This record gives sequence, C-alpha cells and structure tokens, in this order.
Amino acid sequence: MKRITSVILCMVMFMSFSISSYGAFDAPNLTREQWDSLYSEYHGENTLPMLCVGADETQVSLCWHADKATAKPEVLFSENMDMSDAKTFTGAITPAENDSQVVCRVTITGLEEFTTYYYQWNTDNGLSEVCKYETKSFSDHKALIVGDIQISEEVENGSQSEDGYNWNNVLAEALKKNPDVSYFVTPGDNTSSGCTAAEWQTLLTPQVLRSMPMAMAIGNHDKKGMTYNYYTNMPNEYYGNFFRGLDRDFWFRYGDVLYLFYNSTSGNAPDHMAMTKEAVEKNQDAKWRIGVIHHGIYGAGDCIGDLETEILLTTIFTPIFESYDLDLVITGHTHSQGRSHFMEKRKVAGTAESGKKYTNPEGIVYINSNSVCWHSVNESYEAEHLAYSYLENDTIAYTTLEFKGDTLTLETRRGDNSELLDSVVIERTQEYNENSFGNTVRRIIYKPVEFLGLIYTLVDNLIRSINA
Repeated sequence: MKRITSVILCMVMFMSFSISSYGAFDAPNLTREQWDSLYSEYHGENTLPMLCVGADETQVSLCWHADKATAKPEVLFSENMDMSDAKTFTGAITPAENDSQVVCRVTITGLEEFTTYYYQWNTDNGLSEVCKYETKSFSDHKALIVGDIQISEEVENGSQSEDGYNWNNVLAEALKKNPDVSYFVTPGDNTSSGCTAAEWQTLLTPQVLRSMPMAMAIGNHDKKGMTYNYYTNMPNEYYGNFFRGLDRDFWFRYGDVLYLFYNSTSGNAPDHMAMTKEAVEKNQDAKWRIGVIHHGIYGAGDCIGDLETEILLTTIFTPIFESYDLDLVITGHTHSQGRSHFMEKRKVAGTAESGKKYTNPEGIVYINSNSVCWHSVNESYEAEHLAYSYLENDTIAYTTLEFKGDTLTLETRRGDNSELLDSVVIERTQEYNENSFGNTVRRIIYKPVEFLGLIYTLVDNLIRSINA
C-alpha cells in the first residue's frame, strides 16, 4: 500500500507540474531599466522577425529582413531543443523598402496540437538563437486582443521607448493571467507613421512575440506609409480587382473559428464583399465568424454621427457583416474601450449585459479596444448601442476570446492587474443560414453600394497616383 500510495503521489505531482508549466510564456514584466537595456540592444536595427498566424491552426509563418547579398529564406523547425532532427522550411524572397535588404517569408506547415517546437531562422550572422513555440488545443482555445499598439515614430524624446515599454508589460500581464492563449489579434494602427523601420523593430522587441503568432489589421496610421507591406506575412491575403498599394483584406481559420480581416481605410465595397463570400464558402463548417476592422462602428467613442462612420463604415461594412451572420466584430481607432449590445440594422436587436450568457442571439456584438500607447481619446458618451464602456483610458485594457465547445466567452481586463472589467458568454447551437431569403435580399440591395464603392475606389486610386 505504501508503494502504491507513493506511485500515486508521484503521478499527481508530475501531472500538477505538467499542467502548471505547460503553455507558460517567457513574457517578463520588465522594470524601466530592464526595458531600456533591451530597447538599446535592438534599437537601430530592423531584423527582428514577426511570427504570424497561418492559414489554419496547422501553420505559422515567419517574416524578417536580411542583407540582400546573404539572405536565405529558410527556417529550421524541430521538436527537440538541441534542434536535432530538424526540418528545413524554405520560403520566398521579396523586395524590402530599402536597396540593401530583402524580406524573407517562410511558412511552416504540419503542426500538431499540444506540441512544443523549437525553431531558428537565417540571420545576417548565421542561424538565430533557438526560439520556442508551443501549440495548444486546436479546438478549445483562446485568443488575445490588444488594440492600437501605435508605436511612436518619435525616438529622440523617448516616446518610442515608452510605447515599447507599455506594450511589453501589457503583454506580460495578459499572458501571465492567460498562459493558454494561442494567437494575438489587433484591429490596426500597429505603428504611428507607417513609415519607419524603427517602429516595427520596437513593436517586435518583446521576446514573447517569438512564441505567439500575430494577426494584424491595417489602420489609418499604418496607411500613412508602406512599411506594413514589408514587416508582416498575413495568410490568404485578398487583393481582389480594385485594391491598390497597401490595401488588401485577409482571412484565416483556427479550429472552428473563421476570422475575416478588412481594411476599413478602403471604400472598396465590391472586393470586401467578394473576399467575405470566398472565405465563407471555403469554411462553411466553421462554428464562429469573427470580423476585424480598424475603425469603430459601435464603439465607446465619438463614432456614431461621424461622417466617416456613417458613410464609409455603416454603409459598406455592416451589410456585409449582417448578410453573412457574423457573431462578433473587433474594432479600434477611437482609443475607447467598450462593447455593444447585439446590433442589427443599426438598432439594438437584443441586450448583452455584462456577466450574462446568451444562446443563439440575433445580431452582432461589436467590441472596441482602447490604445496601448496613445491615450488622447474621443470622449466616451452615453449611447443606446453601448452595453459597456471603460472610461479610464489612461489604463490599457486587453480582451480574451475563449472558444470552448458551443460557447464563446469574451472577457475584458485591466492591463496592469488583470481586474475583470466586462464579460459576456455567447452560446451557438444553430448552424449559419447565410443563404436565407433575408440575407439574399440584403446582398441584392447591396449591389448599388458595390457600384458606388467602386467609383469611390477608382477616384481614390487616381488621387493617390497623382499625389504619388
């Protein structure tokens, strides 16, 4: 009996260790002195890689800058820390934003759930350090949302370092509380000017970003320049017939969740609709449909009544979301944290009170994130659509989406101490019916919007060509 008891206790201890340690991120909350040291080490370069989400849960991608003369778009991937039995994944080289470098893009495939991997990429000085990437469940999983990272272009006055410090520590806090996160989603404005390599180098400095894939929408600040083109590697990018320059949409699938990312700085209605149709038709078995755009539609800031929101966003995007029965839309832009009730046809279709569970609700929940780095916000106000708003805009907030069986749990917490601010649970037990009579009529009525959107897009492209 003593031997049996000892064995059982050992097994319990082993299982407890495995459960508590599995999936933990190397995401330390740094002191300012520690951050300044890290920032100084990487500042002035632009060669840190971005780990990006893949087309589905079995893939991840890597994107990095390398010297044009020695660039090698290869990644070694192994289940062993010493990199033994590593597979080599080869990608492609594309031009960089400067004449001395190129961009290397590699996609890793064949990933399995609940597996620890190690990888290295080719740098200008040979192979990189060994980085770890752990997959979690491919079915029940969790996503992290932080909005408007907006790393400053200002270097001399310390703003960029301050932004990086805040960014590192909100990631550290969020992942300490949620070590089971599988990937990161941001609704755009990843940088401030969209023009400098230093912004991206600072954004990618937190070590944890070598272990957590990112999915990034395009925001109006990103569109001030073209650097998003050279520092990201998003899956299923959709350029359509009329997108130009930085403009594009993309989508990816993780488990039962289909994510649809839209460039809301573009009024290109026909291509936005076409991308949605293509993605939905290829993922008809997805249980959840999540939209991501930069501009807030039903946010907590001053968006309703704004001309840009009324014409560009409400007219172009909400008919697409509603005709394809999206469950949730993630937005940013106003730097105000908030969440809507269930919205349909520009009205509240049903309440979504914090702490409650709703089964097969009508309408779409819109969640708007505040900002990591810039806390000058549009003043929050009372509005019929608002279910929750957070007025302490000097405190960064983060949101998690947890998908488990038939339920989606949305939680918003403070970024400094993870205090729970808002939560709602949505249960879906019915299948989508995007080909219902009502949705078909919506898409027919949308045809004039597509035509007007096309005219808007062609004029916009002409103006941008004239202005170079």
